[in-house]
Amino acid sequence: MQSKKAKKTRLSWDETFMNLALLVAKRTACKFHETGVVFVDERKRIISMGYNGPTEGDLHCIEVGCVKVDGDPKTGKLYRCRGAHAEINGIINAQDTRRLRGATAYLVLFPCYDCMKALNNAGVKEIVYYEEYKRIQTGGEKFEEEDEAYDLAKKRGIKIRKYKGGIYCSHEKQAQCDC
Repeated sequence: MQSKKAKKTRLSWDETFMNLALLVAKRTACKFHETGVVFVDERKRIISMGYNGPTEGDLHCIEVGCVKVDGDPKTGKLYRCRGAHAEINGIINAQDTRRLRGATAYLVLFPCYDCMKALNNAGVKEIVYYEEYKRIQTGGEKFEEEDEAYDLAKKRGIKIRKYKGGIYCSHEKQAQCDC
């Protein structure tokens, strides 16, 4: 006897991996860019994941403030961001970057130019992203776009797709996941 609530559909691969990237992004320690990445091979197997946050052993922005916007907690002096972007952490977490050759990266935010260079060198062949990335300038008054990332992807033949599927994990800051 079948239940009236029997499951009849399931998430697509794109929905699965993008929602996983959104969930991983909840680990972010950055006050301004909550982002995550899931790297998947051509057989739809997860290779690695990463999120935006400070390097190992460094201060977390959500605990002491953003050094680029709020300044050093002791001196108030503005410095460069202490965080490593989700893409870089995901590449490191792969342990063997050869595994990333031909991979698809599911990203909450489109990669900055520096991360695009790393993704290119790692051999990523496709990027699926949820939202545009805008770099926060020192002091936090302005944001800037980085068209160079798109230019490099086009030049290197990296396929770019804006994600259009369902979202089951909210991307709002401090929001709880609906998973």
